[in-house]
Amino acid sequence: MIKNTKISKEDVLDQARSLLLKPSKNTKRKILLAVNLTVISLVILHISIQLIQFGKLPDPARDMIFYPLLFVINLFSFIYNIRIIIKEGEGSKFWNSFTAWSSIVILMIMSLATLHTNPNTATSILFDTSFSVIIIFIVGTVLNRKVAVVWFVIATLSLYFAYTNRGTDFTYYLMTKDQVQTLEQQLQQSNPEAVSWLEQAKKEKIEPLPISLFVRIWFILILLAFLPTYFEAGMIGKVLKAIPEVISNINIAAEQKNKLENENLRMGMELDVAKRIQTMVLPEKSEFANCKDLDIAARMDTATEVGGDYYDILPQKDGSTIFGIGDVTDHGLQSGIVMLMTQSALRTAIDQTNVSLTHALKQINNLIFSNVQTRLKDKRNLTLALLKYKDDKMQMAGQHEFFILLKKDEPKAEKIETLDLGIYIGLVNNIDEYVSEKTIDFVKGDILLLYTDGITEAENPEGVFYGLHNLMNCLEKNRHNTPQEIVDNISKDVYSFINGADLLDDLSLVVIKRI
Repeated sequence: MIKNTKISKEDVLDQARSLLLKPSKNTKRKILLAVNLTVISLVILHISIQLIQFGKLPDPARDMIFYPLLFVINLFSFIYNIRIIIKEGEGSKFWNSFTAWSSIVILMIMSLATLHTNPNTATSILFDTSFSVIIIFIVGTVLNRKVAVVWFVIATLSLYFAYTNRGTDFTYYLMTKDQVQTLEQQLQQSNPEAVSWLEQAKKEKIEPLPISLFVRIWFILILLAFLPTYFEAGMIGKVLKAIPEVISNINIAAEQKNKLENENLRMGMELDVAKRIQTMVLPEKSEFANCKDLDIAARMDTATEVGGDYYDILPQKDGSTIFGIGDVTDHGLQSGIVMLMTQSALRTAIDQTNVSLTHALKQINNLIFSNVQTRLKDKRNLTLALLKYKDDKMQMAGQHEFFILLKKDEPKAEKIETLDLGIYIGLVNNIDEYVSEKTIDFVKGDILLLYTDGITEAENPEGVFYGLHNLMNCLEKNRHNTPQEIVDNISKDVYSFINGADLLDDLSLVVIKRI
């Protein structure tokens, strides 16, 4: 339930994130494409006009070197970025940076060259100022703000040097239409004064320029300003349009977050109750002293999610001691309830005089199956093994994990199989044909270890289980210690093995030593 809520919440937030990111996706790339396309078109137009008007390219250094370089860089950038947009990809980090920087830097160089090499520096100051302002906007959107600030400083210094080189006392005078006509007539007639005036004007870089050139330059500037602004404004408009839906999705996510927090709180309370149920019915250490001829130690460490482990130690009036160990399937509060039912059913069963272990298992099964399957409508069941010690004999019945027996005179521990002694409790209504007993000698110095699968399946960060082999080795190394020391050392060994990883299941140990 929690998992589904969380996924739903993430879906809503992803939708909100997509709504905000979609309008701005590839905006910088589209602005760069607009710049590339504008520059490519203007280079082609310029060269075509030069060839048509003059029959040649009048400035080889500019027209044969700089403009082809300008054309190639922008053409490559255009082809690369248009392919990325069509494929809806992200592109290479290197080529993304290269196309953006190369396209913008060459525009910067062009702007500086226009200011300092134009035949009419007075008018070029006006055009360069406009060009620099547009480049600041393009740099800020395609690259970043820091580069825009750097370019602002460079453009300002460049303008200052051009202004001081031109002369701070320079005044640019315009001519009337009649004066222009007179000058043109004198030049056609090769009037010495008019020719000398024009040569001096060229020398001082105030050569007259035709109005058509002004129109072309202003068209270039307007085009460079319009296309980036078009994409940037379109992106802003789409973002503003998406904001109401984004806010709605965020509100939905906030509501789902509250539901999730409430659900987590409820689950936390359930787990806390389950842990308390699980531990409150465990036998007290003071009870172990009443177990004749036995030294006993036990321990249970609950996992983050309660796993339903169960053990019990019940000294009897006739000097015998009955042990129970089991593990309820699944986790949580209901597993704790099933464990509590099992503990109550066991105590009820053994209160009957001379009841056998198999008969007790049958009674427990009837109760668990009836309550869990029939009334609770739940599918939980449990492994459960019962043991009874008396007069150097240990009786066993029921299916659980292996019992590990370490005989006093044997160097190695042995496994006692329980698979043929029973079946899962609560799985079927009648278990008469499945349960049986076996008896082993349990004499002075012998040690019996009972455990749940949380021990053997304790997992380290590499995904390796602690395993039965490590458990048996640890028992053998500690055979001369007391049961309490054995329990403590095995627990330390398990925690050392998992190396800080979370417990995925409860850890339960019972060590019984014949004394």
